Amino acid sequence: MSILRDDLPFVLMRGGTSKGIFLRAQDVPTDREQLSLVLLDLFGSPDRRQIDGLGGADKLTSKAAIIGPPVREGTDVTYLFGQVGTVRGEVDYKLNCGNLTAAVGVYAIQEGLVAPVDGTTVVRVHNVNTDRVIRVEVPVRDGQPQWRGSLAIGGVPGTGAAISLDFSQAVGAITGTLLPTGQAAEVLDVPGVGAVEMSIVDGANMAIYVHHTALGMSGIESPEEIDASEDLKRRMDAIRQAVAYRCGLRAYWDSRMAPSTPMLIVLSAPAAYRSCTQGELIEAAGIDLVVRQFASGSASKTLAGTLTATTGLACRIPGSLPHRILTAARGQVTRTLAFGHPSGVIYVEADVDASAGAAPVVRRLAIQRTARRLAEGRAFLKHAIEKR
Repeated sequence: MSILRDDLPFVLMRGGTSKGIFLRAQDVPTDREQLSLVLLDLFGSPDRRQIDGLGGADKLTSKAAIIGPPVREGTDVTYLFGQVGTVRGEVDYKLNCGNLTAAVGVYAIQEGLVAPVDGTTVVRVHNVNTDRVIRVEVPVRDGQPQWRGSLAIGGVPGTGAAISLDFSQAVGAITGTLLPTGQAAEVLDVPGVGAVEMSIVDGANMAIYVHHTALGMSGIESPEEIDASEDLKRRMDAIRQAVAYRCGLRAYWDSRMAPSTPMLIVLSAPAAYRSCTQGELIEAAGIDLVVRQFASGSASKTLAGTLTATTGLACRIPGSLPHRILTAARGQVTRTLAFGHPSGVIYVEADVDASAGAAPVVRRLAIQRTARRLAEGRAFLKHAIEKR
């Protein structure tokens, strides 16, 4: 006779501009369909408010991280990410959340999965969604991860300890190829939209880059302004679908109500605007590109960590749309890059050798995030599951 349980131990963590429920792999089903049912129950989905669960009623805060022992040589932990739908009853496992990856490093040390090393503890995180490895550098003192510090990140009040995430081993996360169509830039005829110039880059996540004028945008719209236009969202999704079909993701796209990937990034040259969170002025002089991210049916309030890394990589590829816009605005830039997103500014260190005629060599692709443990305890499910 199987033993049933209706409770789950959990840890609530913030990683960068995301917040997620962390679960141990040993406590949940390995079958993805069964796991999805558990997560929807746990988060209170589908429901816009997720009133009957632990979900945060926003795609940045409706996320799950399943952490387990290593299965790949040269790694320390496995990390399965689940983007839990709010209004749609589905969980998407087709992508990684880079922001939460920072919290994975902290969690792994706190849970005794990785031995702490005072100064900096390196946690080699194997994201099983993409089968890629991210190097997480966590500051540690007296055997404990440090979360108090001086690093401020756009979209998170206050400051925290800097955690470095290196995505240099995570390129080709979705399709296995940096440039899925073999071109740095191209014009694609999109049904219902027309000819659109774009760059398709699969770095730590798969991104489609378009200039804001291709969609009739100013480039500095707030997420609320983007989401208020059904026609704009329709055209954005049409571009995403056309690229998904072209790059071998048709079956995935057609199986989802709100596909997470590929993600659309709208680019513009540096311009001033006010953040959608605190209303502070983001000055043009302090950024290299303005970015707006769209996927899963709505605009994001931030730029994803994986897409920050991917955009930094794209800026180093000659001929790509990000490279051309950046060069026109700032000239040849080799320093750390700054991208203005709706909630503030995010930075990326992109050390890439993209010599003509050769495949780009990614030496380092790093962003800095903060993370901390927010709560821990037992969550109670409406439907009992079999105890493993």
